[in-house]
Amino acid sequence: MHDLAISVAGSLITSFDVKGRNIEKKTRHVSFVGNDPHISSLCKASRIRTFLYFGGQGFGAKIDCDAIFSSFKLLRVLDMHLKNLDFVPSSIGKLKHLKYLDLSENGNIKKLPNSITKLQNLQTLKLSNCWNLEKFPRGIERLVNLRHLEIDGCRALTYMPRGLGQLTNLQTLSRFVVHTGSLSKHSGELKELNKLNKLAGELVIRDLRHEKDVASEYKAANLKEKQHLHSLHLWWNTQADVNDLNVNVDDEMLLEGFQPHPNLKQLSLVNYPGSRLSSWLLSLTNLVRFELWMCKKCQYLPPLSQLPSLKYLSLTMLDTLQYISNGGDSNEFSSSSSAPIPFFPSLKEIKIDLCPNLKGWWRRHSSEDINSDNDYSVQITAVTPMTEHHLFPSFPHLSTLQIWNCPMLTSMPMFPHLEGELVLWNASLKPLQQTMMMNMAALQSPTSIAIASSSSTPLSKLKYIKLNSITDLEILPEDLNSLESLTILNCNRIKSLSQGVQQFTALQYLHLCNCRELELANDEDGMQWQGLKSLISLEFTHLPKLVSLPLGLQHLTTLQKLEISNCENLTAIPEGIHNCTSLQVLEIGGCSSLTSLPEGMGRLTSLRRLKVEKCPILLQRCERETGEDWTKISHIPELDLRYPPQQKEKSNIHASSIA
Repeated sequence: MHDLAISVAGSLITSFDVKGRNIEKKTRHVSFVGNDPHISSLCKASRIRTFLYFGGQGFGAKIDCDAIFSSFKLLRVLDMHLKNLDFVPSSIGKLKHLKYLDLSENGNIKKLPNSITKLQNLQTLKLSNCWNLEKFPRGIERLVNLRHLEIDGCRALTYMPRGLGQLTNLQTLSRFVVHTGSLSKHSGELKELNKLNKLAGELVIRDLRHEKDVASEYKAANLKEKQHLHSLHLWWNTQADVNDLNVNVDDEMLLEGFQPHPNLKQLSLVNYPGSRLSSWLLSLTNLVRFELWMCKKCQYLPPLSQLPSLKYLSLTMLDTLQYISNGGDSNEFSSSSSAPIPFFPSLKEIKIDLCPNLKGWWRRHSSEDINSDNDYSVQITAVTPMTEHHLFPSFPHLSTLQIWNCPMLTSMPMFPHLEGELVLWNASLKPLQQTMMMNMAALQSPTSIAIASSSSTPLSKLKYIKLNSITDLEILPEDLNSLESLTILNCNRIKSLSQGVQQFTALQYLHLCNCRELELANDEDGMQWQGLKSLISLEFTHLPKLVSLPLGLQHLTTLQKLEISNCENLTAIPEGIHNCTSLQVLEIGGCSSLTSLPEGMGRLTSLRRLKVEKCPILLQRCERETGEDWTKISHIPELDLRYPPQQKEKSNIHASSIA
């Protein structure tokens, strides 16, 4: 279709990739890619409407902007992705008909000429990633037809121009920066947003202050009337001095002024310094994505389970948060049915990261459980699964769960239907164990219709698991029949895989790293590995008790890549490896005790790459012609044998990829 359009347009549209070519008089649309336009070649086409220039050869290319602005006064579209434009000449004000101006990616521009405000037909001004842009031209209110102002990535901006609020046709404003110092006559406040009710898409408000006198300023932004706004990101300035000014600030009332329209779909709060959120959050019935970042004083969250459309929840760096939900204050925790309570009806993904004091999902009020702080709490671990599993909520549609650096988190609602990803990083295994226990108990209960009607066991559809620094991991979870990727890192209590490895019939990727007590040679006849019928990639890294590879490797007929690194006590690779007929890549590094390769190496006809490094004894045996193992590997097309300096001189092997 593009070629057809160019053919029909003929000389009206011209694309240049060769210097010095003349342009016909009737040409209206010109683009330059990778070369600098010579204005002399354009002089005949004085009625050009579109001028697109996407940069010269590297950052050294320059263009005579002043000549372009002065020569082509009928331009409607001007796109200049130069990346090296230092300034915009004032002659740009001559382009009275200009509707579209794109100066994105020009990181050297610090300011725009005031003459830009003469472009009263301008509808789109794109300044994305002009990161040194410090201020806007004066009189921006004259751009009465401006509809789109894109300034994302303009990191040097410290305020928005006064008069911006008069541009009532504005539909796109990607960023609004609140002035942090004393206001000047040229800087605008949040009230500039008041009448901009046509704003749509995404809005980021940065450098918000947390002081007594800003509540009315927040309200003046009038976000509640912006029904077309779908994404809102509020960033507070962490550099402001809030120690004395915020003593009597009502956090909830302060945030009340930022209540958005119920149509909002995404909301992010970053560096919010209050202890609680506003109740208007529960009125956002269309909210799909909610994120809290670095809200270090936030202790209380509203019952987020009441958001019917919420699909993604992210809580990051909430230092004081202990519980996500106050179960005793809502209906989350009551049910007349014996089935788990479905809450968060649409939630598909949860990420919780760096919440060091988070203990559990909910806090229950009970006259029998009173702690020293007059808070009432119950841990799920105190409940008997067979008798009281129905008391606890369950995520009905959760597919991805990530818990990072939350070592105290020991209780969560059940998540039996994970189908995507489970990541536990520096966290406890208890939430996962509880899900397994309670769902199995529910399956055995005759009154639990909701779960018993399901033919699949908990987590049986899960595809990806990553377990890192899990101090209570001793054995693998069971019934992970659909698992495709399993990574276990820094788990020092796990000793064996033999009890669970046979279940992974769909597993394609297995990585075991830095597990000090893990032994893999204790699987007797190796039959435990026979179930791995789909394994493609296998990695063993930093396993000090790995003396010999498991005999079960001979059953891995689908294996394509085997990587063994920093297993210093590894002495042997089993002869049965020749049965890995699909093996294409074998990488061995940092295995100083490995003395030889198995005789069956020559039968690995699919092996195309062998890499060996930091294995001094083995490398000596692999030397061309003179090494004992040379005949075993000589058939491999790509040999990457990385000899240490003193050994490299003695070898006549040269590998192009030697580091």
